[in-house]
Amino acid sequence: MQRAFHLFLLLLSLGLVTSPGAQAGRLGQPLSKDTIVVRLPNKATLTLVVRDAAQLRQLSTYHLDSLTTRLAGYIKQAESAAQAGTSEKVTMEFYPDKDQPGQNLPEQIRITANKKQKSNRVDVALNKALGVNVTHHDSGSKSYNIDIDTNDKKPKTPADTTRKKNKGEKHRVELRFDFGLNTLVNRETNATGGVPSLSTWGSNYVNVGLDYVFPLFTHKHTRMAFTLGPQLSFNDLELRGNEVWVERNGRTLAERAPNDVQVDKARMLVTTLNMPLMLHLRLRNARGKNTLSVGAGGFAGYRLSSSSLVEYTLAGSDDEREDKVSGRFHLNDWQYGLQGQIGFHWLTFFAKYNLNSLFNENRGPQAQVLSFGLNFIGY
Repeated sequence: MQRAFHLFLLLLSLGLVTSPGAQAGRLGQPLSKDTIVVRLPNKATLTLVVRDAAQLRQLSTYHLDSLTTRLAGYIKQAESAAQAGTSEKVTMEFYPDKDQPGQNLPEQIRITANKKQKSNRVDVALNKALGVNVTHHDSGSKSYNIDIDTNDKKPKTPADTTRKKNKGEKHRVELRFDFGLNTLVNRETNATGGVPSLSTWGSNYVNVGLDYVFPLFTHKHTRMAFTLGPQLSFNDLELRGNEVWVERNGRTLAERAPNDVQVDKARMLVTTLNMPLMLHLRLRNARGKNTLSVGAGGFAGYRLSSSSLVEYTLAGSDDEREDKVSGRFHLNDWQYGLQGQIGFHWLTFFAKYNLNSLFNENRGPQAQVLSFGLNFIGY
């Protein structure tokens, strides 16, 4: 067999023998690979996939005549181990070059055999450059498919495909955008009086930022990861009725506007820089689509700005007026709390609960902010 290969290589280098792929290349665009099929007398088929003739000449360094004999023994050992083992597949490694140094044999041969009787496929990997797929046909014959990589890279295996897929699950950054509503909970009466009611649909919540994704675990249908901010949160606290936010005697409170003032909107606008940390779990179906996702964690944030905005009209006038005042309003500079989210396919709900009061103690209404709504963009 070695002499047959040498003769074949010589004819190919002289241009007397061409491969089917090379002939097709002359009729159209040049092909990136040539395929050469050698049919042996025992009905076995040897398929060579090469880039060019120079690469084919390098094949002689592998001593394919002795290599074929070695493969038969290695494959038999792998198949026996697969039948005796408990797993569906068994992978064995052999090191011919170490066993018989100086003969230019492959450094490593890795064989994966299937336990299932209906599977007749055996995958063989040689060194880091040559891959052989051995298929046992029902007629009793065998076919060998040899793929040579010009970059001398290891042949791709199912494990390589999984690693490449998981590589996309490495650290990355995603944009996040939430939109929802605000309300005040755990209301307490103190020196400033009771806690005012907020407008249901006027008290909006907007959150925009970045999610730094740190994957922890990736499987077929399961993904787990940590996400970290930063994010900007905009809390709009709009009072109900004809009340306005006022700052008086070192306190912030909501009180009824004078009778000659008709309030259209009275808002407290608070902007906070938050740094949330969340643990996420996602489930996928067989098609790789997200089915269920849950996330839970906490956040801490610092108030960047706050202001009150009143839109009103005076009695006997249709002219709309607007008063806007910026200040601290005795708000807590630091906010911290818990947050979570749950998603079904493309629809994701979130909730965010502040553990400390919106205002400093005895400086304003004592209540915590609860924000909830939909997540449109994010992990």
